[in-house]
Amino acid sequence: MSKEVSGSLLLAWQVKGKHCLVIGSGDVALSRINHLIRANAKITVITGGGHIHEDIVKLHEEGVIYNLVKRNYESRDLKMYEKTSIELDGIEKLINPSHYEEIRQVVEHEVFANVCCCIDDYELSERIYYQCKFLRLPVNIADKPPLCDFYFGSMFNQDNLQIMISTNGKSPRLSKLIKDNIARQFEGIDLNKAVENLGLIRSCLRSNIVIDDDLISIDTRMNWIKQLTDYFSLKEWSHFNLTDENCRKIISYFPEFPPKDYQEFEKIISN
Repeated sequence: MSKEVSGSLLLAWQVKGKHCLVIGSGDVALSRINHLIRANAKITVITGGGHIHEDIVKLHEEGVIYNLVKRNYESRDLKMYEKTSIELDGIEKLINPSHYEEIRQVVEHEVFANVCCCIDDYELSERIYYQCKFLRLPVNIADKPPLCDFYFGSMFNQDNLQIMISTNGKSPRLSKLIKDNIARQFEGIDLNKAVENLGLIRSCLRSNIVIDDDLISIDTRMNWIKQLTDYFSLKEWSHFNLTDENCRKIISYFPEFPPKDYQEFEKIISN
């Protein structure tokens, strides 16, 4: 009998500009808030009646936290921003361009994208979990893996580049150790610059090379950028300062390739 795999679906979750709720105001709540800040979420914090971490107060004073509610959690908090009531009866009528703006308003400005509960009260935490499930809200109950729709792993961040290490809630400390090991391997390399350079070339290729959007043409473009990416090391890609003009010179070779020699490649983009 094969061993059952216990893993999660690791995704990049877009919550930019969307409401996210954090319940609690201690160290764990602060760590959740910091994750959400990096994702540019619109953060609401229900502090509870105890001590509020001074960094949370400071983040609110700086305008980074959208709303700091200094009281105990109430069930109605899960719908605190909801105004629009869209009925799902006859959904085939709802999926119509005339309804798109109303739906976008609800998703981006009224409904919580996720809920993070970071309190010591297990009974209340469990109640919050099932309230979220009833409302179909994704929820994370801190330190209770069975009551989590998603986990917060250890993150290695360099702006455009994010690497997440997750043990599916089993060993957060091990996740951190692995993350620190990855960080040491990339010391002295501006990975964000490498991402920007390759992203600019890819965008330029898609914008300026007009060929059909059939599967063969798409595959040709993908293989071209893949081979070009493999030309140089991460450190070498991080040394370029590419502009739109540089990129046009590079993609002018398509479907052939520019010189693979690093110094020859540099000459092309500097001339």
